[in-house]
Amino acid sequence: MVSERVTKIGASPTLKISAKAKSMKAEGIDVIDLSVGEPDFPTPENVKTAAIKAIEQNFTKYTENDGIPELRKAVCKRLKEDYGLDYKPNEVLISTGAKSSLYHLIQAIVNEGDEVIIPAPYWVTYPECVNLAKGKPVIVETREEDGFLLTPEQLRAAISPSTRAIILNNPSNPTGAAYSKDQLLALAEVIKKEDIYIIADEIYSRLVYDGFQFVSLAALGEDIKKKTIIINGVSKSYSMTGWRIGYAAGPAEIIGAMSKIQSHTTSNACSISQKASVEALAGPQYEVNRMAAEFQRRRNYVLMRLQQIPGISCFKPQGAFYLFPNVSSYYGKEAGGIQIRNSYGLAYYLLREARVAIVPGDAFGADNYIRISYATSMENLEKGMDRIAEAMSRLKTAKKVKKIYLQNYVTRVKKSVPVEVVVEGKLRDALVTEMESHLGYENYYEWNANINGTIVQLRTNVGHLYDFWVENWFPGQIEAGLEPHAVIYAVDNVPGREPRAYYHPETRTGILVNADNYGPLRKLALGMVLDSSEHLGLNAVRGMAVGLDGNGLVLVGQPGTKKTELFFELLKMPRVQAQTNEIVFVRFSGSKAVADAVERKFLIPTNTVELDERLAKLFDHSKCENVVTRREDCTDRTCPLQDECRLDKGVPYCFRASGEAQAMLDPNWMAGPQGYAKRTNLKTLVILRNDQVSPAVVELSKEEALRILESGEPSGAVKSLGAKAQPFFNPHLLVINEDKLAIQRMFFSRLLDQVKCCLVNSGVATPDQLKALL
Repeated sequence: MVSERVTKIGASPTLKISAKAKSMKAEGIDVIDLSVGEPDFPTPENVKTAAIKAIEQNFTKYTENDGIPELRKAVCKRLKEDYGLDYKPNEVLISTGAKSSLYHLIQAIVNEGDEVIIPAPYWVTYPECVNLAKGKPVIVETREEDGFLLTPEQLRAAISPSTRAIILNNPSNPTGAAYSKDQLLALAEVIKKEDIYIIADEIYSRLVYDGFQFVSLAALGEDIKKKTIIINGVSKSYSMTGWRIGYAAGPAEIIGAMSKIQSHTTSNACSISQKASVEALAGPQYEVNRMAAEFQRRRNYVLMRLQQIPGISCFKPQGAFYLFPNVSSYYGKEAGGIQIRNSYGLAYYLLREARVAIVPGDAFGADNYIRISYATSMENLEKGMDRIAEAMSRLKTAKKVKKIYLQNYVTRVKKSVPVEVVVEGKLRDALVTEMESHLGYENYYEWNANINGTIVQLRTNVGHLYDFWVENWFPGQIEAGLEPHAVIYAVDNVPGREPRAYYHPETRTGILVNADNYGPLRKLALGMVLDSSEHLGLNAVRGMAVGLDGNGLVLVGQPGTKKTELFFELLKMPRVQAQTNEIVFVRFSGSKAVADAVERKFLIPTNTVELDERLAKLFDHSKCENVVTRREDCTDRTCPLQDECRLDKGVPYCFRASGEAQAMLDPNWMAGPQGYAKRTNLKTLVILRNDQVSPAVVELSKEEALRILESGEPSGAVKSLGAKAQPFFNPHLLVINEDKLAIQRMFFSRLLDQVKCCLVNSGVATPDQLKALL
């Protein structure tokens, strides 16, 4: 399994779209690629000659980690000549592309929880670099009427005590917007008063048009220069994208920190590319001016063509080589069986119907727009714009636009968190005091849940957790003056703490810190109730349960045993009722084992949507968390659709795209009250294994069943990747010691005196064979 930090980022949308266009071309499909930010001009001849000379002179070994002195001096000279900036070689770091420079810089200055202000629309890599450093991207939306420029008022409002840096891309990718000297000075006045860094991404600084005078942020004065780190390179201005040379210029302390990190990642940039870059920066510059003039001519042409398409408006950029038209007037229209809902849908439509690749604006944080690159030949631009204009003319108002009901909450934490059992009362008291200090009057939520007769009170500052808690459990009533049986503090935004849960058995206190997803809260609650109910003679079986004519069957097993698939197959059979998808609490009444479902609604993974055709519509109307709305966030590597992804077509969300997405589903919605059994007389306990050789059904003796249950895995069972054996197949057991295991053994021993236990091979058993066990 990959690390959690990787699951929080997506692949670069621009690179994915470019790769798709290239693969279509390789298949012989005539695609015009207007997606890639790469000049189509050849690298200047003098630069290529310098590289050839370096090879001939065998300059092919490792170089200094920071870059060869000759190149760092060339950077200093270029910054002086172009922008009047004075830097020393030890204030410059050469990296394998400006993206590496940016990554190393953010790793060097951003601590966990630090905020980095990013004006939107933004280059797709900025938020992900911050996320990889465990920082927090603070997105500030700029407006087209302001020229897509951050205003001093917006900047001032975005700065907080946690702000570490601001990223300013000038000129901007994707809008082409550029800041004048006066506009930069206004921002600088705000920044001067704050202890924050400026990350000045000036990679397009040489590509400006209509006589625009570019001014580097670092040139506004020494007080701003010492806060600024410039990111630049040779890729865009010298058409050297494949040479992979970028650089950073800034305070020696920051450059030194970046150098340390680089020494353990990429080390030095390519020796040959460094020699070529010396010639690019120090040699004749007329090729840069020639390319800029041609880009301006192309910009004017594409802008003119866009203005001729009804319903499209487009800001006139001062730099870079992109146009960022507003296409939102086409949302809700359709053609060729494709309904356009958003920028991803329009991008898919243009690629399929017009054979033109562009980038959806949502990738840059602006869904009403698309990005068109004019870094290609005039011939391609003419053909591409002809195709776009024709395809847009075919879009007509859809006869019926599906109304979207989805209530989806995207959480910061996606997975389960570790639970620590706290023994010392002083530690418990300290934790409670710390949590209560973060429960202010304005963001405090409290609700009592009745979980199998145990009243558990939730105290939280997370509205999403409160909403799910209220949906999940039956309400608990407490008489005035009485305390609940158990209390859980679920508190987010606690500085300096990792996501974690704590449980103090003596006072029945649970504490959940910095976990805003619902799964860990529910697991903690169930574990606390299990722990506190044992002395009452109540216990639970963790598994999926169904009922038939008052009798119950519970499926238990490790991941990979097709438990969920069998559960839904059983529900499709006549008269079979759903009881729970997770756990039943059991009490003994004479010779019967009575199983109760204690949850009002099921917390169910949405990627089960393919198992039952009813689920998609039900999820539409359920409270959900972490349902995927962008192709970049999809983690379903087994999806049969692949290049025909629904999200690419503009479908607003996909239930099967992530194993971490969940919905709070009312079981009565599936088949009405007659399809739900809250209570059954438990008749059969089914332990699942999955292989192709064992018998379909084997009835177990009491001793065999107890051995398998306590070990948490049937002998000979095929384990799912990453599956871990849990005693009695129950991960909700918070306290595991010999006394607790003895209580579990006693419970299951008595249960097995009253129910039948079968070992079922889900690899070969049929639903009819399972139903027969009822």
